[in-house]
Amino acid sequence: MGSRAGVRWATAALGVTGLLCAVLGAVMIVLVPSLIEQQVLKNVRIDPSSLSFNMWKEIPIPFYLSVYFFHVVNPEEILKGEKPQVQERGPYVYREFRHKSNITFYDNDTVSFLEYRRFQFQPAKSHGLESDYIVMPNILVLTAAMMMEDKPLSQKLLVTLMFSTLGERAFMNRTVEEIMWGYDDPLLHIINNYLPNMLPFNGKFGLFSELNNSHSGLFTVFTGVKDFSRIHLVNRWNGLSKVTGIPMNCSVKLQLSLYIKAIKGIGQTGSIRPVVLPLLWFGQSGTMEGETLQTFYTQLVLVPAVLHYAQYVFLGLGCALLLFIPVVCHIRSEEKCYLFWSSSKKGSKDKEAIQAYSESLMTSPPKGTVLQEARL
Repeated sequence: MGSRAGVRWATAALGVTGLLCAVLGAVMIVLVPSLIEQQVLKNVRIDPSSLSFNMWKEIPIPFYLSVYFFHVVNPEEILKGEKPQVQERGPYVYREFRHKSNITFYDNDTVSFLEYRRFQFQPAKSHGLESDYIVMPNILVLTAAMMMEDKPLSQKLLVTLMFSTLGERAFMNRTVEEIMWGYDDPLLHIINNYLPNMLPFNGKFGLFSELNNSHSGLFTVFTGVKDFSRIHLVNRWNGLSKVTGIPMNCSVKLQLSLYIKAIKGIGQTGSIRPVVLPLLWFGQSGTMEGETLQTFYTQLVLVPAVLHYAQYVFLGLGCALLLFIPVVCHIRSEEKCYLFWSSSKKGSKDKEAIQAYSESLMTSPPKGTVLQEARL
């Protein structure tokens, strides 16, 4: 009797469990898609309570700037009219750090900010040091010479004299650090004094000097709190409206070249043949990795995926358990009881009684007959 009661309890437990799993799976199929959507929207919008806000404010994604220079091998020969020969040097790799300040939220679902950035040299990723010397065209001298091309010869001679006095030449030998972040040049001071706002450089001249420890202007973007379809779209930049755009992970490559040639009357240009001379090329990329990647993967990929598959697992398990119960009941209804007596100590009469009782169990009882438990 105890074993039969245990079977009944196990069958009831399977039934309840199956029913609960089936109901839970059905409910999840209805609710999970909207829950996943709400989770994603909550974590990617620009809001102090969102998962991505601190990452948006202090971008943890490592951006790398890789710079390759074209070292001029034969500067003296170029001045004599020969073909330029250049040698690629690099990469010189810098990590870019970005952070936002002056963050202000507005009632029209926008936020304004200034994004500052700074660069840090990465020796382990670079093929060379910032102290390496590179021979390249003197951009200030050759650009000034091109601007004087149509001027009177007397003015050109004055410019040539000024270049000679300042020790300026058509080609310069500078370190990577100086070319990147700036160096003092007396010609730059003279141009800024007599022709203010002509050049975007103040104090030092460097190809990337205005990018380091600086910002790109005041941005106003949509937060996506009220309208997710406009999240990160640029509303204004430095007060200018109707600016559109959305940031995304990307890789950028760009090459800088300089058109040079001899300018009659400017002695520093010699006999340079007209040519577009490459200066450098650089690539910039950013990759999400480490703890940042793990956080986003867990919250926005792993958890939604687990919930998506769990709803079907619960529903399938519940249906399987509910279908298993009738099978158990059917097997129990056809169960036959067989008793075997093999002990030699029992008499023939006992064996015959046991055999008769076993056969009676294998035969359907007459209608209305009540079977009682046999105790041996």
